[in-house]
Amino acid sequence: MKKMLMLLILAVSLQAIIDEEKPCGHAHSGNSLSKVAVSSAEQQKIDIHYYKLYFDMNIFVRSMRCEFQIDLSVLDTSLQTIELDYSTYNLGVDNITVREVVLNGDTVAFSHNNDLISIPIIDSLELGEMMTVLIYSHTGSIADEKRTDNQGFNWDKAREGVYTNSQPYDARDWWPSVDYPRDKADSLDMVVRINDHLIVASNGRLDSTVDIDDGYKTWHWHVGYPIATYLVSLSIYDFYEWNDVYVDENNNSLPILFYTYTPPENPSPWYMTQNYRLLPEMMTLYAGQFGPYPFMDEKYGHAEWGENYGMEHQTLTSMGDPTERRVAHELAHMWFGDMITCNSYHDIWLNEGFATYAEALWWEHRYGISGYKEKMASFEYYGTGTIYVEDPETQSIFTWSLSYAKAAWVLHMLRGVVGDETFFEILQTYAADLRFKHKTATTAQFQMVCEDVSGIDLDSFFQQWIYGSLYPKYQVIWSQANNELSVEINQFGTVFDMPVDLRISSNTTIIDTVVRIDQQTMSFTHELADGELVSSLVLDRDDWVLNTASYTVGVENDESMTPHTFKLDQNYPNPFNPSTTIPYSLGEDGNVRLRVFDVEGREVIELMNSWQSSGQYRTNWNSFDHTGKAAEAGVYFYKLEAGSNTAIKKLVLLR
Repeated sequence: MKKMLMLLILAVSLQAIIDEEKPCGHAHSGNSLSKVAVSSAEQQKIDIHYYKLYFDMNIFVRSMRCEFQIDLSVLDTSLQTIELDYSTYNLGVDNITVREVVLNGDTVAFSHNNDLISIPIIDSLELGEMMTVLIYSHTGSIADEKRTDNQGFNWDKAREGVYTNSQPYDARDWWPSVDYPRDKADSLDMVVRINDHLIVASNGRLDSTVDIDDGYKTWHWHVGYPIATYLVSLSIYDFYEWNDVYVDENNNSLPILFYTYTPPENPSPWYMTQNYRLLPEMMTLYAGQFGPYPFMDEKYGHAEWGENYGMEHQTLTSMGDPTERRVAHELAHMWFGDMITCNSYHDIWLNEGFATYAEALWWEHRYGISGYKEKMASFEYYGTGTIYVEDPETQSIFTWSLSYAKAAWVLHMLRGVVGDETFFEILQTYAADLRFKHKTATTAQFQMVCEDVSGIDLDSFFQQWIYGSLYPKYQVIWSQANNELSVEINQFGTVFDMPVDLRISSNTTIIDTVVRIDQQTMSFTHELADGELVSSLVLDRDDWVLNTASYTVGVENDESMTPHTFKLDQNYPNPFNPSTTIPYSLGEDGNVRLRVFDVEGREVIELMNSWQSSGQYRTNWNSFDHTGKAAEAGVYFYKLEAGSNTAIKKLVLLR
């Protein structure tokens, strides 16, 4: 048996908090709540233009010398102190030592406390004045006892290596910066001198590599596009390199680079042959839907790292467990998250919701409309909370159910409201808008683009879905008396204003219409032809609105009415993946309980336990729970109990 070696991770951010977000296929480190979520007043008086990061590393004794250059301009002449975020817990080592700070060529006084380098300004300033800060620091050796569970893992034939993970506020853990997404540097240079058996992968394009006679090699990566601090990355390992190519509609070629841990005896791992190979087709799809790939002068690629999720580091995603949806998700971030970055983490949904919805777009392209619907069904969330993160300093910004899943439903519903052609015009207009392209954006600014392109006032849409909580809960009550159909639609709880498809089915025809439901109770009548008998009414038949609906139905003929009876119908579709609808009817008012059990008789989920009036109903079971965890494929039973009545039927879940 081959010996398993420990891979030491030299450069990591703080302890990863990845509870709810793991199922999204794109988890991150936690909020780092010990760090403030809002930049200081002094930091908001400067604009960062350029970073140069130089690291001189010795992988064997685990030591490092650092040199940093920061070019900035003055936004407010009342600036008294240049403040740069820089942790004393740096690259896994306590007590980083800052040796010297140089401002505009002069060595200056500074302080380094509470993860902040403060450089006093003595001279008067002019608006727009450019300044250059040089910072020199170093670490001692990294002792073995610094290895912790999240800083290392077992890997066959592993060698020592380095990777970084900086979202949301952890870039400061390895270089001095204004560590907030609002201040994107215009460009960046990453220069690493390290032992020559290692490969250094980073953002942008590889400018040069220089072999040095003393067993070292210097790597220089240049980033020519604006970049947020949390998107800067280093991946250093004795990688195996792979490549592919993407050719755009203008016949321009873009290299796709892969840095993997794959040993040479297994040159074709499953993820290379099954998922990575899809990237050129994915890029073609997204370029058609969003606009040209944003970094055509540089590259795209994946670098494996010591985590089991993905992180959209600009032009070089850090990739663990490269499932198909994760590959699609991280690629989509190059447009939404990297090219256009949320201005603050209040609006993280502009990154994560867009990339999650892009998974559904890929599923629609590859697996058809049924694949798209299944993917959207897996994102359904019927819980509380707002997509807008009201307090990023204390709330999780990576809540799967809100920032990812429900946010993807917002885009799905927007598509339903404005129509396909306008929806994709919105995405392309947003991506091409020079106010946001390679800059940042807020929800209000995205809403503005949506309204400009569609010509529709979408204020209530964004207010209820982004800043509000929950979802519409509809009750449809209808009856037929001779040639007149009477319909009443009620909303329980929060009243939403949404256009909702309504299908009326009868023995002679099917009528599809759209009803704007914007009140607690709405009623209308519809004239029927002689001999026409309505058989059903269905709201939102194609699932364009995140909602629940129940139905109470009575068919009246003069003075007679057909009463309801207790009945549990077969779910549809069956077999299903990932969601199915369970219809049932009640003959009398009372408490109703609907549960799903596995073949061992263990309760899997309780779908209903509440008082309901007599009538017809339908309930949805999404086999993904609120955290995104999926039920296993197999046979299940669903049981309906109402008063003394009980019924059980079988359903089959496929994967």
